[in-house]
Amino acid sequence: MNLHLVGGFLGSGKTTAIIHAAKALMDRGQTVGVITNDQGKFLVDTAFFRLSTIPTVEVTGGCFCCNYNDLDDRLAQIVAEAQPDVIFAESVGSCADIVATVVRPLLELETSGGKPASFSVFADGRLLRRRLLGEEMPFSDDVMYIFDKQIEEAALVVVNKMDLLSSMALAGTIDLLADRYPEKLILAQDSRTLGGVQAWLDTIQMGKLVLPEYPLEMNYSRYGAGEAQLAWLDEEVLMEFPDGLGKKIIQKIILDLVSGIEQKQAGIGHLKLAVLVGRNVEKISIPTLIEPGWEDRIPWIEGTTALLLINARVEMNVEALRSLAHSVLSASGADCTIRSEEAFYPGAPNPTHRFS
Repeated sequence: MNLHLVGGFLGSGKTTAIIHAAKALMDRGQTVGVITNDQGKFLVDTAFFRLSTIPTVEVTGGCFCCNYNDLDDRLAQIVAEAQPDVIFAESVGSCADIVATVVRPLLELETSGGKPASFSVFADGRLLRRRLLGEEMPFSDDVMYIFDKQIEEAALVVVNKMDLLSSMALAGTIDLLADRYPEKLILAQDSRTLGGVQAWLDTIQMGKLVLPEYPLEMNYSRYGAGEAQLAWLDEEVLMEFPDGLGKKIIQKIILDLVSGIEQKQAGIGHLKLAVLVGRNVEKISIPTLIEPGWEDRIPWIEGTTALLLINARVEMNVEALRSLAHSVLSASGADCTIRSEEAFYPGAPNPTHRFS
């Protein structure tokens, strides 16, 4: 069994890459399991994986490093229940220092789910390019500290969303990254198709990828300050609306949320929504830098009801984010009942283990 750890900042496209890699492996007759991870409890990604018939378990209420024992338990659970050939474990996008707190403990402690075969870090190529060029970023310095440390600790960096950069800009980004970190393996990809993830999948499945050996020098006070500036909002909303208006209403909700966040000059880590109608699910993702064509992901909704899951990770006041979401839902044109909700700032990182 191969265990692949996948890290990277919020909105970097980790989930999209994993689901297409999983489908590619399943097409070859292999069994795949996924472990999702988040500070919250009502995860769009988990619903998306499960309704794509991929065995999925969660580590919630904190990152892998701070919930290491839970990670170990979930590894044992998915091995027992699904007997997968491959497991992808996707860390929460605000997590760093994974080598010292997850990779090394998995390698050196007795675990039920096996030892990691790879650790990849994903980055939105557009955001990475801005950072490497020293341009203004949409987040505070403390939040960008997390982004920087994620890139620094990776042995394999996946420059994702290459389709959103010109060929010249992509080549320049890879050159800048290679100049700064000559020891790193760098791949560029568009994760939206099975073919797009093939080079990455082949690389991590070969079993020859060297895992990072040394932990980061990590300022945990600054790391915690960065996490504490990111508001987490998770909502499960039952929506009732006039027949034929569901798609229009979902689009209005997204546009109004984005507009309200932009008016407050807040940085979006990610805004993920899942629209569930019966056994069908469609996921819409709005990352830091909005991607063209997101409207096409909104499904045509038959009937008058849908369940909407909202995961918002935004650098702004948490109560202001909650208030904005409530206002947007009230003005959506649907009768919205919030069935569950969490709004909070992540706690200070306190890893279960840290191997130096």
